[in-house]
Amino acid sequence: MAGGILWLASYPKSGNTWVRIFIENLFRNAHAPASINDLTVVGFGDAHIPTYERLAMRRIGEMTDSELHALRESVQRDLANRDETSIVKTHNILDVHEGRPLIYPQYTMGGIYIVRNVFDVTVSIARHYNISVSDAVEAICAPGFRTPTTAAAVFQVLGRWCDHYRSWTALPQLSPLVLRYEDLRSKPFKTFGKVVKFLKLPADAERIKRAIRFSNFDEVSSQERAAGFKERVREDQVFFHSGRVGAWRDHLTDDLIGRLIDAHGEVLRELGYLDKQGRPTV
Repeated sequence: MAGGILWLASYPKSGNTWVRIFIENLFRNAHAPASINDLTVVGFGDAHIPTYERLAMRRIGEMTDSELHALRESVQRDLANRDETSIVKTHNILDVHEGRPLIYPQYTMGGIYIVRNVFDVTVSIARHYNISVSDAVEAICAPGFRTPTTAAAVFQVLGRWCDHYRSWTALPQLSPLVLRYEDLRSKPFKTFGKVVKFLKLPADAERIKRAIRFSNFDEVSSQERAAGFKERVREDQVFFHSGRVGAWRDHLTDDLIGRLIDAHGEVLRELGYLDKQGRPTV
């Protein structure tokens, strides 16, 4: 292995793409925003179909999910075998599926993990996958939750929101940088600054501020309206919503909130998303 993989990991709809766009603008250090359809520093990640097709020398439609899963090690070896560290997006839980790892430690040199409160994640996932909020709650509370293989991406195994977080933060040898989505929103310079320090890049305040500005919601949503976003699940989908913290309050009933707290309460408390009385703080 040459450079190895630095994972940019998160549950879906937790800010992964936002951080990717920040890193893109940070590395380019240009005087105009990077295109959201030309992200090369952190590419589409370990679910990128062309990589699987190239290594298998077969089209995606000719392979079963089990065959695709068996290719993950080859894909990650390919990503790791570069002269420099590869920063790679993933939504996979750090676990085993069908007897094989989803993330291979021998090709891993570190990680950044982005976590967002499960209440907002639920509403965002419902919108993203065009399902009801109640179905999204059930999915996020199900150990077997996974995304399907589509024309855009190979399937990923997510599991429960709390188990996903635990899987990425429980290994002492990994010690990822953990970022709360809410801190990225409320304290962008300080929180994105942690990314810069973690990547061992110069802490140039103006460069950081420019990368934050070039990756903010107004900029990326404007780009999406003008040219679309090639990573959208559906053509009619709007990928970049406002990302407002606390938007779940307009969508979740007390019963659904209780279901999420019952399933994920321990991690919610650990991350400061519940107060001592068990009430949401976000």
